[in-house]
Amino acid sequence: MLAADKLLLQSSIRQNAISLKEKEFSLHHDNFNAVGTQAAVLAGFTVTAFIEFDCPDGASRTLKFMYYISSIISLSANILCVANTTFLSVWGTGLAMRGPDGSMARAVDGMYQLRRNVFLLFGVGMMALLVTGIFGSWLLMDPEAALASSVLLVYAIYLTLKSYNSITHMFHFDEDDAVNFDDLLDATQIPGYDNQSRRRKIPSRRHTREYPPPENGVTTSVETV
Repeated sequence: MLAADKLLLQSSIRQNAISLKEKEFSLHHDNFNAVGTQAAVLAGFTVTAFIEFDCPDGASRTLKFMYYISSIISLSANILCVANTTFLSVWGTGLAMRGPDGSMARAVDGMYQLRRNVFLLFGVGMMALLVTGIFGSWLLMDPEAALASSVLLVYAIYLTLKSYNSITHMFHFDEDDAVNFDDLLDATQIPGYDNQSRRRKIPSRRHTREYPPPENGVTTSVETV
């Protein structure tokens, strides 16, 4: 009876720990969906600027080169950001919901490790789009208007980087102080249960029974299960 109550308590604690881990998974999943959506919008802007742009005759080859290169960088980074968020959302959810025991923690850890790559691609795509606007201003506008537009775009880039630094500093915390549920998941492991194969280890129940020696003096032993 006590052994059954102990197993029930361990299962309850483990289920609650997995439920808390699922909240962290939902947090990363929602963040990736938000970033992927914004990256898709920026990719649409970049495609429009790349296709609909009518370069005037006699424009500087250097400006045209920088304009197209920056637009391609923005498009590539945003498309990669959308692709990564899609892959993480689909395969991460599949692993967390349908994977073996311990898959929820594995999916959350994988999303957490790859989040910086997704945010970096989004930042590169956004900055490259602003740089595209600077070169496009010099290709389409008069020098005075192009200068004013370039100053505003450079100031927008500065404000974006400044906001990023201030916000990350405001919400920064030491990773060693982060809430971790691995201790609960490890402490509630059911004895004799293999998390990898999900098979209960059944001890051997073979016994050797010796029978009294027969009249010829030979001892006989039989293994039973």
